Amino acid sequence: MNFKFLVHRNRITVSIPKQWKTKMKLSAFFTLACVVKLSAASYAQSITIDAKKMSLVQVLRTIQKQSGVPFLLNGKELAEIKIEAQVRNMPLEKAIQVLLKDQPVEWSFKDNMLVVTKLKASYPTYELPNNYTLVQQTRTIKGNVRDSKGTILQGATIMIKGSTRATTTDASGNFQIEANNNAVIVVKMIGYQSKEILLSNQLYLNIELSQHIDALEEVVVVGYGTTKKKELIGSVSQVDGKQLAKRTVPQLAQALTGQMPGVTVIQRSGQPGAANNTIQIRGVGSFGASTDALILVDGIPTNSFNDIDPNDVASISVLKDASSAAIYGARAANGVILVTTKTGAAGGKLTVNYNGYYGIQKPTAFPEFVNSWEYASLLNETTSGGGGYTAEEIQKFKDGSDPDNYPNADYMVSSFKPQAAQTGHNLNISNTTDKIQYTLSAGYLNQKGIVIKNNFDKYNIRLNLISNLNDKLKLTTRVAAIQTDTDEPAAPATLDFSRMTDIISQVIRYPSIYPIRLSNGDWGAGNNLKGTPVSFLESESFYTEKVSNISGNARLDWKPISDLTLSAIGGYTQTNGRTKLFRASQRINNSITLGPSSLNQTAPYETYKTFQALADYTKTFGSHNLKILGGYSFEKGYSEGLSAYRQNFPSNDLTELNVGSPDGQQNSGTASEWALESLFARVQYNYAKKYLVEGVVRYDGSSRFPTNKKYATFPSIAVGWLLSEESFIKDRYSWIDELKIKGSYGVLGNQNIVSNVQQRVVSNYPYQDVLNPGYNYPFGNTISPGVARTTIVDPTLRWESTRTSDVGLEVALFKNLLTFSSTYYNRFTYDILVSPGSSVSKVLGFEVGVQNSGKLRNSGWEFTLGHQKKLNDFAYNVNLNFSTVKNRVVDLGVGNINQPNGLVGNGSTLFIGYPIQAYYGYQADGLFIDAADIASYANQTSINPKPQPGDIRYKDISGPDGVPDGKVDATYDRTVIGSRIPKYTYGMNIGINYKGFDFGVLLQGVSGVKGLLDNYAGFALTQNGNIQRWQADGRWTAANPDRNAIYPRIEQLPNTGTPNTLLSDYWLLDASYLRLKNIQLGYAIPKNILAKWRLSGLRIYANAENLFTKSNYRKGWDPEINSSGAYYPIMRNFTFGINLSF
Repeated sequence: MNFKFLVHRNRITVSIPKQWKTKMKLSAFFTLACVVKLSAASYAQSITIDAKKMSLVQVLRTIQKQSGVPFLLNGKELAEIKIEAQVRNMPLEKAIQVLLKDQPVEWSFKDNMLVVTKLKASYPTYELPNNYTLVQQTRTIKGNVRDSKGTILQGATIMIKGSTRATTTDASGNFQIEANNNAVIVVKMIGYQSKEILLSNQLYLNIELSQHIDALEEVVVVGYGTTKKKELIGSVSQVDGKQLAKRTVPQLAQALTGQMPGVTVIQRSGQPGAANNTIQIRGVGSFGASTDALILVDGIPTNSFNDIDPNDVASISVLKDASSAAIYGARAANGVILVTTKTGAAGGKLTVNYNGYYGIQKPTAFPEFVNSWEYASLLNETTSGGGGYTAEEIQKFKDGSDPDNYPNADYMVSSFKPQAAQTGHNLNISNTTDKIQYTLSAGYLNQKGIVIKNNFDKYNIRLNLISNLNDKLKLTTRVAAIQTDTDEPAAPATLDFSRMTDIISQVIRYPSIYPIRLSNGDWGAGNNLKGTPVSFLESESFYTEKVSNISGNARLDWKPISDLTLSAIGGYTQTNGRTKLFRASQRINNSITLGPSSLNQTAPYETYKTFQALADYTKTFGSHNLKILGGYSFEKGYSEGLSAYRQNFPSNDLTELNVGSPDGQQNSGTASEWALESLFARVQYNYAKKYLVEGVVRYDGSSRFPTNKKYATFPSIAVGWLLSEESFIKDRYSWIDELKIKGSYGVLGNQNIVSNVQQRVVSNYPYQDVLNPGYNYPFGNTISPGVARTTIVDPTLRWESTRTSDVGLEVALFKNLLTFSSTYYNRFTYDILVSPGSSVSKVLGFEVGVQNSGKLRNSGWEFTLGHQKKLNDFAYNVNLNFSTVKNRVVDLGVGNINQPNGLVGNGSTLFIGYPIQAYYGYQADGLFIDAADIASYANQTSINPKPQPGDIRYKDISGPDGVPDGKVDATYDRTVIGSRIPKYTYGMNIGINYKGFDFGVLLQGVSGVKGLLDNYAGFALTQNGNIQRWQADGRWTAANPDRNAIYPRIEQLPNTGTPNTLLSDYWLLDASYLRLKNIQLGYAIPKNILAKWRLSGLRIYANAENLFTKSNYRKGWDPEINSSGAYYPIMRNFTFGINLSF
């Protein structure tokens, strides 16, 4: 037997000995016989299957059971393919042909096993005959590049290794390139793993690229990088940008409500453009310094978080514990929010996306007031000594016979529109090639107010660009610009208030007995002879605000070796503002004209600059994985403000500053700056991806502290154990996908010292003696302007710090069908930066500056529970989160004043052992029902000299000896009666998808929290004010002396109040609520229809925000509103929109 080889057409002959030939033939014969016998035994089996929508994996299992032939199914997505066919007593191969006909699979027998794989698109492949090799040294190689799903990859780089020769794939994924016989082709594309191919005899290459492993695994954005969720041991919650983009909220913070455990978003107002959201992360961390979380957009701090277009956001991560937040040290005590914006779409194809919607807004609640004749009758109840309205006058109110003098004005209807429009548009263009990845986005939002002349416009533009300069250098550039324009009505000249919300408080205050307009066209004079809220709104007064925010940052990454990345980051942000408050003159009637007009104009300006340098080292050796990050950061902020004022303008049409009279003009200017310098490092280590350790340290220096206290160190340590990777669980309990326990401990800092706690004004010079201008001094007969020191400061001021410990458990079961997490946290804040002014006497005539004086603790639990499942075309998911917080003051330092009632605190708002943001007042025991009740109850005369039936009964809870003494007074009988901090917060997300339809519901709520409505919002007849329907219907009367009536006897209230309006739990409200926060329904048009229109995606949707609220709050008021009258209703939104891609 001769074997012949053809190489370059030269014949080579090999001789085999004769005896070998015989043995080889016999061996081959017996081997073949055995194989045929074994195979025939299996393949000859008769198969009977009646498949009616049976899954592919079920069919294969049935075949294995009947034939004994094992199977291999390659691809999870194939398992649920539905088979609908029938075979009876059919041979195996024939049965498989029938059962798998027209299915997207390929099958074959390998090693006596049935192998089923996904059907691949057939592309032509050419090879030279085996008996030929190519003689030429250079030839043209053609090919096509796709991903693992068969998607064309445009813009992939094809290069010859070791040379400069390169090309890119076209729109069809095709390429051609000249190459030598033994060349190595390298294929690269952003987001995919590079591939090297050694050329042999191929003339055409079908190349498949796989996504990066990190792109396939769920990753979480953390400080200065990302980490795989499975390896995360810090306490981090993340919301995907796709969820946020589906929400049609005007402010980004509102999209976070109810989405994450430990994160409470409180919305106090629905005013367009106003920063009306408070974000609390694991409680409230200070009663002195700012409690605002640090917010960074693409690594750069921002003051315009709410103005970011949700369509531009890729993800939002909230860092809650020390191990995750300590990398930001000095500003991380109240948590860190990381916003990551989108980069270019993968796939190498230009993608254009448009999202637009139109909607209407309506208030979630509106208070209802009594009619004018009811008001007159109720007013008569307060005039026991005579006066009031006669029956004839009340009848005139009712029949409307004299509307100028006896009207029934409806100030709510006349001042508020029933609804207002809201529209939003976003256009996004993105692409990815081998060299460049970019996204360009432009957005516009218009939100009309329900008050006339109230309007808000927002313009966004953002460019994110990633440039691969070469194999070792990458440049990431991000540029964004945001402009907001706010228009509001303002109060006319001479009134003692000016802004829109102040006018709304007058809308709440004014009863219907005052006419809006008289029959001769004049405005009604109102109760102060200056008009009514409607005339205020209709005046030519206005407030405008324009804010422009421009930001840019660049990051250069250099990889000198494969495991090391060196980065340099530079960032700059500039904010320019301009406000104008023009208070116009206004004619009310022939005898009343308001004036003179005035204009107050301001021009705030802020800049922020930063430079950061990073070194990131990653190394894997055996089962050891090590990541080391080191960095340096310098940040500097500068702000200045200019303001000018003039009055007596010649007309309301000329509203520029120079038109006003120079007499009495005013101007002022301020400026301040701060700097922060930091060194930081993080070490992450895991062994066999089971044992996880992470250590972080940051060394911060702030200009806000004295030289010898300027720097502080903030360390943290975290450990985790992935038990699901242990053999004793992995091998026995395959249904456990993830089981992880983790814990962390560390110290975080707070340098945001506030000089005004109520206004949250940050102070940049808290330890320095500051001289304030505006003081005049006499020198002889001359008065000379000068300066004065007004505040005693502490030159030893140091950092406010929070010591945080955290322990948690994470579980995923049944292939992530069910997920659960539980975390306990304990945050202890000490050296709190607070001014003890309310506890320290001002006997020296000075204010008391900020001191390190106080300790505070927040502790609680966080839980999440998730479930997801897919059944053919139907898929659903349910995610729940629940959080608790226990807030307690531990120490007040110099504010530890022993109160006569046994409490220790400042006597008004802060007490040891109680939460901050507390209400301090009396405990009520219903109402007095008669004189005998008053006589037999604890003496009230200390706080109510002449108690009457229908007045509030205040409890006697203590006395000089610590026990009730039979009388009620302010010294011994007040206590902490509630807090504005919710004890419990929760949320539930439900998502359903079916054949292109998507449906989502978000439920959100809080519990264990108190609210208060007082003054015009809560008390009837305040300064001749209005009466709400619930007050009239639920009041105490002599005819119905109900001890538990929801409102005491009607009385006229002066601006100082009465004994019945003292702060007590009678007026505190249960502000708990459950809200249907969001509901949405969408439909994606099928791809086959879109292909005819040359579109890649089209989704239409309807969305509703704040649709329904269940609470026990006052009727007509939203439970998130705490107000004395100056407020703006929270909005309920209904929108219809479209998502378009091409």
